[in-house]
Amino acid sequence: MFKKRFYVGSALAILLLAGCGNDEVKEEKSDTAQSGEESSAEEKGKMLAAEDFDKMYSNPKNYKNYGVNYIGKVMNVPEKDDDGIYLQVYAKPENYEQNTVVFYPDASLSVSDEDYVKITGVVRDQFKGENMMGAELTMPMIEATELEVISYTDAMAPTLRTIEVNETKEQHGYEMTVEKIELSEKQTRIFFTIKNNSSEKISFYSFNSKLVAGGKQLETEDDYESDLKEPQSDILPGTSTSGVVLYPPLGEEISEIQVYAEGSSENYEHSIEPFMFDVNLQP
Repeated sequence: MFKKRFYVGSALAILLLAGCGNDEVKEEKSDTAQSGEESSAEEKGKMLAAEDFDKMYSNPKNYKNYGVNYIGKVMNVPEKDDDGIYLQVYAKPENYEQNTVVFYPDASLSVSDEDYVKITGVVRDQFKGENMMGAELTMPMIEATELEVISYTDAMAPTLRTIEVNETKEQHGYEMTVEKIELSEKQTRIFFTIKNNSSEKISFYSFNSKLVAGGKQLETEDDYESDLKEPQSDILPGTSTSGVVLYPPLGEEISEIQVYAEGSSENYEHSIEPFMFDVNLQP
């Protein structure tokens, strides 16, 4: 019963694939699928190692009934019916590669095009089709037992370690706090909170802030897909702003850093010196 529903729903989803035209989507013959299922039944419940995922993608039938756990990005608007929700997901979202067809038996799940999702499930079969250029595509069919919408940061630059700082410095009513630092393989994230306890507008420009690490000066970085917001640049009297500033990743050998951040006040009689925070990264 599941297989029939899954095939129909997945076919509908594939017809929406932007990179694969709706010219030709072919369902595997039922007798082939049945024999493949029987031959791999002994592998049921076995998890697929992360390093074998690429192999699975090239020949899904060899991995039927293997469990999978991966993070991907939804492509195109999901389809729903009474049985569940049908998605196409890039298993390599950073390169927009490895389309996987995913069925999840809960149509109430709120998930949209371009969402990042964490998937736990089972390889059920494969679809073969052709894109608009005539190239044949083989796509794994995954039945998800768990499907969670996650943030861009958790998907693409997950936190390896968090350093709680919670240090505040103040000049003429300009109050700056470094709340914490998150380290990941792809970036370093500094969480700032700035309060204006003065009677004039103050300013903070994130691009003027820097990290000093291992004798090197690290400039801020942009990540236009990030769901993290920077602190506001202009802060009115009696208000505050919080946000995250991104820097390059730090090597494992770095044990301490200095956060350097500049600010200014519209009261030109108040000279705001750079705020400097010395942070120990050791556990």
